[in-house]
Amino acid sequence: MPRALTIVRSKVARHERDVYFAGLRDRRDRLRTAQCNFWVYEDPGDPALFIEFTEARDADTLAAAHVAVAECDASAPILTEVDLS
Repeated sequence: MPRALTIVRSKVARHERDVYFAGLRDRRDRLRTAQCNFWVYEDPGDPALFIEFTEARDADTLAAAHVAVAECDASAPILTEVDLS
C-alpha cells in the first residue's frame, strides 16, 4: 500500500500559541505511538497560520491514528502517495 498523508490548516491567535504548541507536542507523541510521523510548519508571512502534516505507512494506519488521537481533524482527506516509477 502507498504511504498516506493528511494536511490540516490551523489559525491560532498569538495569545493561544502556548496552549496550541503544548497540544501539538502531546499529539505528536501519541501519533508516534500510533506509527505516524507528524510535522507542523508556520507561515513566516502570517505567524498565526500553521500547516500540520500527519503521515503513515498506509491509509489504514493513518485512519486508525486519527481515531485514536481524537483532536486530529478526522474530516481531513487522506492523501495517498503516487508511484512515479
